[in-house]
Amino acid sequence: MPGIPEHLLREGAYLPSPLPSDLWLPMSTYRSCADAEHALGRLDEAADRLGVRSALVRATQVRDANSSAGMAGIAMGLREAFVVDLLLSRGAPPLEGTGHEAVAPYRRAYEHGVDRLRAGVPNDVGLVGQMAAIMAGRPPDRPGDVLRDAPGRLGAKPEDAYLLTATGAHLVALLEQWSTWLRDEDRQPRSAQIAIAHYQLEVLQPFPTANGHVARLFSLLELVRTGLLRDQVLPLSVWLDDAMPDYRRQLRAVVDTGMINQWVDFFTAGLRAQALAQLRLIARLEELAADYARRLPVKGRLPQVAAELIGFPVVDHPWLCERHGVTARAATDLTARLVDLDILVPWESRGYRRVFLCPDVLNLLADDPDTTAHF
Repeated sequence: MPGIPEHLLREGAYLPSPLPSDLWLPMSTYRSCADAEHALGRLDEAADRLGVRSALVRATQVRDANSSAGMAGIAMGLREAFVVDLLLSRGAPPLEGTGHEAVAPYRRAYEHGVDRLRAGVPNDVGLVGQMAAIMAGRPPDRPGDVLRDAPGRLGAKPEDAYLLTATGAHLVALLEQWSTWLRDEDRQPRSAQIAIAHYQLEVLQPFPTANGHVARLFSLLELVRTGLLRDQVLPLSVWLDDAMPDYRRQLRAVVDTGMINQWVDFFTAGLRAQALAQLRLIARLEELAADYARRLPVKGRLPQVAAELIGFPVVDHPWLCERHGVTARAATDLTARLVDLDILVPWESRGYRRVFLCPDVLNLLADDPDTTAHF
């Protein structure tokens, strides 16, 4: 394994124990779980207030894909991620250098997972294997066909590795035990179950590539499956991207000590912090929606288009035609009026088709400190 730090090579690869069925957690950890689940419940309810929940879900997915790609070493601006997603949404061909390779597989894997969940398929080794296959650019397949067959590492680059992971026949057995534990474990709060299952999937690192993506996708799906959220309105990867040094330390601490309660504390505190950040974001978006309502007519297409910008801040003329059932000429008129009102700005860059951005919303999603998770 070239480039791996010598002390890790001497240490060898880690093989986790099966998940315990009689795990005890301290009372403070249960309080942390309760706080996280309360914040998630508030977020799920608040997401309805904007009246554009589907657009908010889609914007959250783009933010999550963008941050997840960043953790994998693929740098891409948030506005580029939104533009790429806009083109992907109607099957437009990708443009080279736009980050298509980062956003598209993540979105496809998540959408596949949600569709399967809603069809009654369990969020188990079979489903995570299918998502791993999609992330690798393959059609969904049996998990045994996509399992890792070489030693692995945690860390974006070899020199940044902080844990080596073992390979062999144990992967199948431990993944099956992981699935069984998920199905049968009912002694712990839902948020604790997700935290523990996320840890095990991360340190097993069962797939040749995209293990971090898959662990995060699993956790997002599990939030939906367990009823903590109805849709993906929590950008988990945004928090993890900001907290990556602590994330690595906490994972490594469980490996070194065998004590998982501090990891559960860390993970559930992150869920709560990101849920509260999303609540602040929704409040700011509500203020923005009220400001737009004062500046726009009460009826017609214009307020409808502006309302959806609150949830998804990137549009072009073909999207407006499809979404709102208007002609190309009407779409052109709508964007021109919104540009005159300083709600939209045109962005023509790097060969993109004519795309319009809503800077007010993009700034809240990307740069506003009040909508960032605080610990």
